[in-house]
Amino acid sequence: MARNMVSNSVEKKVAEGELSPEQLVEFYRLMYLSRRTDDREIVLKRQQKIFFQISCAGHEALLVAAGMAMRPGYDWFYPYYRDQALMLGLGETPEQIFLASTGSADDPSSGGRQMPSHWGFPNSHVMTVSSATGSQCIPAVGCAEATTYFSRHRNIAPDDFHDDEITMVALGDGACSQGEFWEAI
Repeated sequence: MARNMVSNSVEKKVAEGELSPEQLVEFYRLMYLSRRTDDREIVLKRQQKIFFQISCAGHEALLVAAGMAMRPGYDWFYPYYRDQALMLGLGETPEQIFLASTGSADDPSSGGRQMPSHWGFPNSHVMTVSSATGSQCIPAVGCAEATTYFSRHRNIAPDDFHDDEITMVALGDGACSQGEFWEAI
């Protein structure tokens, strides 16, 4: 359902001329960049230069649309390992992705201490999550509940709080069979 909502929203904006030619080119550039980064990681894995790789192929359009529609450093993100195109849409770079892939100490997400594709960019409000499938759901619900709570109790809200913050959680179909998913629901 979410996929249809995003694609219908983008199709509507294109049809109504709300997306400029420059935005459409950027949309395509990010989709292509995500696929090429993914392809390069597959080659590096086959060459045994990286130890772990999860393909993100097929998710590009939805995740670039989400990244371009949301506000890094303002909205909150609880991604999962296939969200490479979302990270690129939020302004992260292929270099950062490759640093994580190689387990580099320069990896901005974890300094090489976590598995690749376990995103964590505090300045963009991308929260690091566990490897356990679906474990990002409960913290995301807590974040969304905090937004609701602070909206009702502005006197105790942090200074940088905004009433219109959005919390996005992403997961795959396998996570829908996990207890964390159902508890979050």
